[in-house]
Amino acid sequence: MSKQSDDDDAEERDEALLERFKEIVDASGSRANAALLTGNSTQQISKWINGKARIPFRQAAILAKAANRSLDWLASGEGSPFLGQDFSSQVGVPAEPLVDDEDVVYIPLLDVIASAGPGIENSNPIAKDHLPFPRRWLEQLNLPVEFARFHDSRGDSMTETIKEDAICLSDIRWQRPRLDAIFVVVHNNDVRIKRIGRGMEGRVTLISDNPRYETEVLSEPEARSLKIAGRVVWAGGKI
Repeated sequence: MSKQSDDDDAEERDEALLERFKEIVDASGSRANAALLTGNSTQQISKWINGKARIPFRQAAILAKAANRSLDWLASGEGSPFLGQDFSSQVGVPAEPLVDDEDVVYIPLLDVIASAGPGIENSNPIAKDHLPFPRRWLEQLNLPVEFARFHDSRGDSMTETIKEDAICLSDIRWQRPRLDAIFVVVHNNDVRIKRIGRGMEGRVTLISDNPRYETEVLSEPEARSLKIAGRVVWAGGKI
């Protein structure tokens, strides 16, 4: 076999490896989520996918685990790509964390959209999936996994603190407001993301971080029906 043939075979193997790696990144959620899991930038993830930088073993192992894919399959393309049960296909699963490892924990993603803007009704907040999250980040947030929940958000009333359409992580232990924190609040089945303030005569204020939005004032009877579902502690970064 000529040297040219050897080079062509090696190039084909490299391209196949990159295709498998791209599949793992996609299965982990997104390039942004892959960056979160590995502690690298999305630009670095793109370099690995495009073959412009060598894929480190540790990062490959973290992403393979998060995507429920086999490292042997990633390296060789042989055998089953999956590691047992495919968690990514689960819908309506119970809200308990899945089996994790020393680097990654799996946190329930609730079937809830918390509005950073007008209220959105959410009547059935069950877990529709689980998302991987670095264990060390959870420890830095002082958040036990059993009290951690992911949920989607919509609207821009909390920018720049929380970007529009961000996935948020909440600590569901919180039931009482603090002035220096952001909460998921439920009012008449509307789920909102707001800061909470106290007004006169039992009133409660719902405060937005985006100055374009006015502070909302709930009367004392309305305030009594307000419930706190958790404190937002992370939304692409620590809150």
